[in-house]
Amino acid sequence: MAKIYRRSTLVSGTKKKQQKQKRVRNIIMNFRVTLEEKDIIERRIRLSGLAKGDFFIQSCKNQKIITTGNIKTFDAIRESMKRIDEHLLCVHSVEELDEAVLVELRTILEMLDSVYGENLIDAGADEEGDTGE
Repeated sequence: MAKIYRRSTLVSGTKKKQQKQKRVRNIIMNFRVTLEEKDIIERRIRLSGLAKGDFFIQSCKNQKIITTGNIKTFDAIRESMKRIDEHLLCVHSVEELDEAVLVELRTILEMLDSVYGENLIDAGADEEGDTGE
């Protein structure tokens, strides 16, 4: 009979890695790719030197979002904007701003940039007199 595979963390006497940050990653996210896409992604992960999970987290958080406008996209944006509006109406000072709401707003602006081809994010800085010099 073949040996049953056991993860190294289940074998007695092994120590778990110490996490650098005190957070628990207990949510699993999955998606499907073609064999060619898998090979490309795995090559990029090897070249980055990051762990696979860290690579996906950094990629998802920091990549430019390119989208096409459709009803589903605009419905989601409309709902998000309602939540953002409700939050901003309750805020009385900058310290009360929720960072997650600001990230959501920036994501919406990036998506609209890709749809309309305008630079909505940097436009606000130009209006305030920031010439970028």
